[in-house]
Amino acid sequence: MEPSKPTKKTINYLQYSGLGIQFAGMMVIAIFAGRWLDEKMGFSKPIFVLALIILFFGTFMYKLYIELIKNK
Repeated sequence: MEPSKPTKKTINYLQYSGLGIQFAGMMVIAIFAGRWLDEKMGFSKPIFVLALIILFFGTFMYKLYIELIKNK
């Protein structure tokens, strides 16, 4: 018996769920790296945490845009 090929719907589901996992991972990295930088620089407010979250979010939105255009 031959295994069935994945459908386009399944492939899209896996691709976009992978993007969600990447987004969560990027946010975790941004938070921990930002906290580390804030402690190293001696800031009492989370300046680097916010800056890195905004930077990573923008980067992710660009990546998502490219993926959506590619799959159009």
